[in-house]
Amino acid sequence: MIEIVVIVEADADFKIATKLAERVLIEHIDWLDEDQLQYQLQWCGLDGEPYSCWKNVRQIIDTLEQTTSHRPPRYLGHSRSGPLKADGAAAIESIKRGAFSSAIAQYPGCPPDSRFR
Repeated sequence: MIEIVVIVEADADFKIATKLAERVLIEHIDWLDEDQLQYQLQWCGLDGEPYSCWKNVRQIIDTLEQTTSHRPPRYLGHSRSGPLKADGAAAIESIKRGAFSSAIAQYPGCPPDSRFR
C-alpha cells in the first residue's frame, strides 16, 4: 500500500484535496481502478492521523525528536534558485520533515537517510 502524507489547514481541505487527488490519479493511471483504490492508497498525517495541520508540524517533529534518538533535518530556507518566500519555505520544510518522520516510523532502529539533513 502506498502512503501519501497530507498536510492541510483544516478538515475540509483534507476532504477536497484527497478527493481531487484520487480523481486525478484514476484519470491518469490506466491500471488504477476506483474500486481498488482503497486497497492501494492510504492518506496519512505525520502523527498517525489521517492528516496533519500546518500549525502542528513543528510540534509533531519536536515530539518525534524527543521520543527517538534522531535529530530532524536542518532547513536552510532557500533552494538552488535562491531564497524562498514564506509559503515555499514552509512547504519545503514540511516535505523534508515529513520524509524524516515517515522514515523514522517505518524503520525505527535505523538512522534516517542523510538526504533529509
